[in-house]
Amino acid sequence: MTNKEKEILEIIKADPTIEQSQIAEMLNISRSTVAVHISSLMKQGYLLGKGYIVSDEEDYIVGIGASNVDVYGKSQIPLRKHYDHPADIVSSVGGVMHNIITNFTMLGANAKMITAYGDDLYGKMIEEDYKKNGIDLSDSIRVKGSPSGIFIQLQDDDNDMYMAVCDMSVLQAISPDFIYSKKRELANAKLVVIDPSLADETIEAIIDVCKDRTPIYIDPISDNFARKIRPYVKDFEFIKPNRSELGQLADMKVENKEDIEKACEKLLKQGLKKILISMSKDGIFYMDEENRIYSSFKEEKHMVNASGAGDALMAAFLYGEVKGLEISKTIDLGLSAGIAAIRSCSAINENMSIGLLQQIIKENKEL
Repeated sequence: MTNKEKEILEIIKADPTIEQSQIAEMLNISRSTVAVHISSLMKQGYLLGKGYIVSDEEDYIVGIGASNVDVYGKSQIPLRKHYDHPADIVSSVGGVMHNIITNFTMLGANAKMITAYGDDLYGKMIEEDYKKNGIDLSDSIRVKGSPSGIFIQLQDDDNDMYMAVCDMSVLQAISPDFIYSKKRELANAKLVVIDPSLADETIEAIIDVCKDRTPIYIDPISDNFARKIRPYVKDFEFIKPNRSELGQLADMKVENKEDIEKACEKLLKQGLKKILISMSKDGIFYMDEENRIYSSFKEEKHMVNASGAGDALMAAFLYGEVKGLEISKTIDLGLSAGIAAIRSCSAINENMSIGLLQQIIKENKEL
């Protein structure tokens, strides 16, 4: 929105029945110029019709990406190749974007989810899970005749991932045309967070729709996806890679702190605004135009499940961004969210809340 459009929108909010000629007189511009600005505000979703109905939705973010059912298996005996292992098996609704958005709303903020799922039993589980957490799923796609996404993980003796397989083919239903049909939802969002597993053309459509309107945030998830999104770095507001993914994004070796900072500088020079490096037990490194911050909490000795820590960190960072918190406070929330996640047997801590994160921050600050 331009400054002049902001002025016009404020005038219309105060008097939705005002004439264009009156607005022109107030701002000392022509009526035709006012008409151009009003047309632009309608296209962006700030005005909903000729009666100048102003969009009154609360602040929200939009997540675009995968929702699936996660199945976790923890062998009761040491892992062996080509062997049938007795195991403890649990299942829950998951997917990186699902986990980020669910954690975000559990912290007390608003979100819409754009995802794709099948018309099978797993699809019903996905719908019910979003409904339970108060997440708006009305802009998503239920694909007839398609299986929902599924992720199957085998964990080792340290409760970490040994190997995994997944089928997320249903995500192909989120096409560029579908993204363009959601212009209003994306234009009105505080920010958009996207899944790198989306098709290239879909990511390009999101960038086109959000350009100069809505900042885009992304977690690369893997080295392969980091290489995939390398051409789009300049179009993102924020990226959260680990050290290995950072190397792929910057196309250079990252072996120490000096390399990390050089890689981040390289990406910021390309147009990226903010970057946060997840360094596992070593904490995080954050950089933007003004800040270079290393931060860590004490090593967590009660890890139950390593899965989900990165998603929780991302969600808490988004929360801090939306609420306009100081970067130091946002980083503390992110680190505490990661700890909350690994203390839970599932990918999302059912007790996730700002209160829980503040308690974890207090535990670490008192040391």
